[in-house]
Amino acid sequence: MTLWMLVRYEPKIYLQAAVPPGEQRHQLSEKCWRELWQLYNSVANQDEEEWGHRFTDSEINSYLAEHFVQSHLNEHVLPEGISEPRLVIEADKIRIAFRYGTGLWSTIVTIDLRVWLVKGEPNVVALKLVGFHAGALPISAQSLLESITKTCQDNGIGVDWYRDEGAPVALLRFQAEQLHPTLELEMLKLEPGAIHIKGRTKDPASLRAFLADPFANLRP
Repeated sequence: MTLWMLVRYEPKIYLQAAVPPGEQRHQLSEKCWRELWQLYNSVANQDEEEWGHRFTDSEINSYLAEHFVQSHLNEHVLPEGISEPRLVIEADKIRIAFRYGTGLWSTIVTIDLRVWLVKGEPNVVALKLVGFHAGALPISAQSLLESITKTCQDNGIGVDWYRDEGAPVALLRFQAEQLHPTLELEMLKLEPGAIHIKGRTKDPASLRAFLADPFANLRP
């Protein structure tokens, strides 16, 4: 019974990250959706021009609770068994939480990640796993590492792993198989409650073709 209670424990960070239903959440979701479209237009339509956008975690969590579900994008993006994702952005890490499973057999999984752009390697983002729990229990990260690898590979993102101070680090290589990448990430910066991303479009025509059907590689 004690083990079951520990697994069923819902961390405070997960509860606090939820934006209550209502007009404010709807407006924040709309704002995040507009920012995503502005990012899309900036990336796809500017030639050799810099673009940059800032997203708050309250906007992202509102979007994940509304537009992300209503558009059924969650069915394409989230691995099987995962629902109700939320995140909290801190100055030095991103804390991700989601429900895994359904009913009495579900639990809240929390993941703490340090995130940075790798210097000297274009379009490579490092994710360092510094915490992984199911409910109140620390658990093995192996299943998470396999899930991250599969999800990234299914979406055309290369993944390499190494260990830093005993913690697993994933190197996500965007457009790794392209000789001439269509975009270049220049900045990924965290601050309490927000994330900034900045980059440069290098081949708008090719990038627009990809963005028009980003899930083409998922279909047989």
